[in-house]
Amino acid sequence: MQRLVRFLAVWALACLPMQAQHLRVAFVGDPQVDNETELGYARKSIYRELRERKDLDLVVILGDLVNDDVRLLEPSKATLDSLPCPWTVVPGNHDRDYYIPKKGRIISIDGKVDEKRPRDMATFTRVFGGPDTTFVLGGIRFVMMDDVRRLGQNGYEGGFREDQKKWLRKVLEDTPQDMLAVLSVHIPFREFKAQDSLAAVLRTHPKLLMMTGHTHSAARGRFALPGGPQVEEVLAGATCGTFWRGRKDENGIPEARMVCGAPRGYYLADFQKNGKYTLDYKRVGSPQEERLSAWQDGKGKLLLNIYGGSTEGNVSVKIPGMKGWLQVPRREEPAPEVLAIVEFNKTLGRKGRINNPLYCPLRTADSPHVWSVTLPKSFTGSVKVRYSDPSLSFTTTIRPRMLPQTQAIQAAP
Repeated sequence: MQRLVRFLAVWALACLPMQAQHLRVAFVGDPQVDNETELGYARKSIYRELRERKDLDLVVILGDLVNDDVRLLEPSKATLDSLPCPWTVVPGNHDRDYYIPKKGRIISIDGKVDEKRPRDMATFTRVFGGPDTTFVLGGIRFVMMDDVRRLGQNGYEGGFREDQKKWLRKVLEDTPQDMLAVLSVHIPFREFKAQDSLAAVLRTHPKLLMMTGHTHSAARGRFALPGGPQVEEVLAGATCGTFWRGRKDENGIPEARMVCGAPRGYYLADFQKNGKYTLDYKRVGSPQEERLSAWQDGKGKLLLNIYGGSTEGNVSVKIPGMKGWLQVPRREEPAPEVLAIVEFNKTLGRKGRINNPLYCPLRTADSPHVWSVTLPKSFTGSVKVRYSDPSLSFTTTIRPRMLPQTQAIQAAP
């Protein structure tokens, strides 16, 4: 009944005449709260921001509301119910009941231990209803599905069951060919098993967008369907960042920078009736225009981390004293923010640092949205940055920061 009421609200919104020229939707990945303290972090940051926004027509949560403790699903739903717009949620791999002790506690909602019982969605279904659903809003077909397929007793993999693929095929075949279909799931297609069978379903519809969570890294790219269209896939990142860890801001919320170097954030999508859309990455708690960071490494190298950037993005910069725009290539290299945090972690020592509140468990890994170029030796001041891809573009001026020394990282803004 609760899910029916929520979708009746969506249906009512869809029946209203569209006064605006677009539909604005927030796609939110992985709040993933592990306890009441972390639920408080989420309420004071991402949920507060969504509640205070007056420009959203829909919020889509892309899974992992909680971190295995399904007792937090009901209070999470109560918080979502306070949003001023309709919302919907797909389940993640951590939104399932657990029937064996975990971290010294029992996670199942009834407090019973049954080591032979595999994880299931008993609590999620009771709180939110069935996971697979679809509706049309503002001329856009939205499809929400559970793509966490059980593997063994308590394992999982990305994929759909055969009955789900049959249902999805029917939904897409019944959707007008000129209507954009937005498929929201938790695990990205790039991590699916049996991709070919799903690709055969997806290529039945020419206009698709896939929104996902799960990876705790913001990323965008396209994959080609054999005999069909190219599909843009957006990995929305995680609004818990790296699991609510690291130094805290003035509001007591952990920075929890993600492994790609992006801050905790979410994607905004503006959909037009004709199926065209634009995307933007929004850092939680910061102005809308904060889309990137700029750094100098002390060796004449400029590094740009475009938080919502795509692998097909183009970046150019205008440098004082130089004519024209300088093209900046994308590099497969770690984000400077992550390098700084990894170096700071080393100062904490190995013993006991995992329990240190300043410790953010990041590893050095290549980011999909870092661009870098060598600057003229005479460079000082700010650079003008121009970014563009088919779904996101902006121009801004930014003053690069020096990549902080290890001793200064703790105090860096």
